[in-house]
Formats: sequence, C-alpha cells, structure tokens
Amino acid sequence: MSKELYRKRYMRGVGGAVSLALLLLGVWGPAGALRAQPEPVRMLLVDETQTLQASLLVNAMAAALQETGLFEIEAVFPEVASSFDDPLGENTTGRVYEMIVIVPREEELRNLRQIWIATCPLTHETRPEILQGVELIQQMLEERAQGLLRAVSVRDDALPGYFAALFEKHGWLRCS
Repeated sequence: MSKELYRKRYMRGVGGAVSLALLLLGVWGPAGALRAQPEPVRMLLVDETQTLQASLLVNAMAAALQETGLFEIEAVFPEVASSFDDPLGENTTGRVYEMIVIVPREEELRNLRQIWIATCPLTHETRPEILQGVELIQQMLEERAQGLLRAVSVRDDALPGYFAALFEKHGWLRCS
C-alpha cells in the first residue's frame, strides 16, 4: 500500500473515530458513562379521606404524578379524628421520605380547600427535583381542581411546616 493511500485511510479513520467519540460523549456523557437520571423524589402520600370517591380522586392524582417519573410514591391511609392530628406517629418502618403530601379528611378539605406538602425548608440548597415536585403538584392541582382546592407548601403556610417538623422528629422526613 502506498504512503498516500495509507495516509488517506488513516485520516478518514481518525475523522470517523473523532466523530464517533463526539457522538458518544453527547449521548453517554464524559468517560463513556451513561448520564445519570436524577434520583426521583421519595414521596409519602397520606390519604386521610374517608370516602371511595375522594380516595379515587387522590389515587388518580398519585398516578398522574407517578407517570412524570419525578416521584417514587408510597401511600398510607390513616384514620384520624382530625386532620390536625399527627397521622403517622413514630416511624417504625425505617422508610424515610423527602416529601410528605397530606390530603385531609373531607370535613377539613371542604373548609380549608388545601392539601399540605410537608418538606424540609425550601432553600437554594434544596435538591432541584424537590422544588420541581412542589411546583408540579401545585400546578396540577390548580389546573385539575379549577380553583376549588390548592396545594400549599412550607413556603405558603405554617401548617405544612408544622407537619414537616413533626415528621422529621419522628423519623419520616429526611432533612439532611
């Protein structure tokens, strides 16, 4: 093989290799590793509603949130005398969450027209997925409930902050 032919094939091969490397970096990220998907927000949904119709609506909301891929959702269905009571008590499960969403009993829901999003304080250090999750829940509820119900977070009201402090103390909420 002549030197000129060898040089052309070599340059074509190098050009192809560089193109392939750039393509792989764009798809796989640096060092050939797959780009890591953000870890989903671990959410506990506390459904205090007591009717089948209300629970079906809560279930539909949870399914819609789960489909976004932003959340890993678990649910509990506590029986409470009042939605202002601690619905969880001490954590004996070992499971810890980044967000706890409380859907109050129908009596409180009719009067307050709120669901509560308990998280640690939302600051510039908060994981972006948690901030996105809070916004998504608020937007979704605003659109679907047509103003009849709204989601309030620790930024909006003292009650979610109260529950967040209680849940952190009892080992349900991870704030560090």
